[in-house]
Amino acid sequence: MTMLVRIDRDIQNNQQAIADVISRIDVIHIEYSQAIAKATQQQILLAVFKFCTQKCPDAFLALSLSARQNLQEALRQTIALLCEQMQKTLEECDRDSRTNQENLDTLLSKLLNESMETLNQLLVEHQVLSAEDKAQDDKTTQMSIRLAEIEFTDRQVMSHRGELRVLSARSAHLHNELEKKYQQKTIAEAELAWRSAWVG
Repeated sequence: MTMLVRIDRDIQNNQQAIADVISRIDVIHIEYSQAIAKATQQQILLAVFKFCTQKCPDAFLALSLSARQNLQEALRQTIALLCEQMQKTLEECDRDSRTNQENLDTLLSKLLNESMETLNQLLVEHQVLSAEDKAQDDKTTQMSIRLAEIEFTDRQVMSHRGELRVLSARSAHLHNELEKKYQQKTIAEAELAWRSAWVG
């Protein structure tokens, strides 16, 4: 088997391996998107409960029973909707975000911050959070949640994230190997061209 034929075969094998890794990433990414949206919903519900009962108990107790029920219903619906949107956005994100954990984290943090902003506004509307606290943009007086809190409390999310990290590293390694093979092919072709043109 000539050097060029061997290199071509290696390139084909490498391309197939990359395709396999990418299709696996796509599967795990969808599962991860579903798991993180579900975990986020649970964590936000817990955060809302703690915020209303421990951070703003006076304001919450000042509400009438029907006002409390209205608040809880509004929160439940809004949280479900926000987490649904989060899942959809993650599922539709580009391949760069899927194979790069940093890009995915940036996107997730952005979605999480936007969700918190919406929920804090809802707490103002229902008179649990004061408009002054909201206007001052003082994060200590507002409800917040971090991505790490969600990930470390859910085993499924952690498992998918770990597999995505391994697959991303494998994908990067295979792409580097492919680059090397293309370089080898160019050199082999140049050597062949030299020999066929050389008149001894």
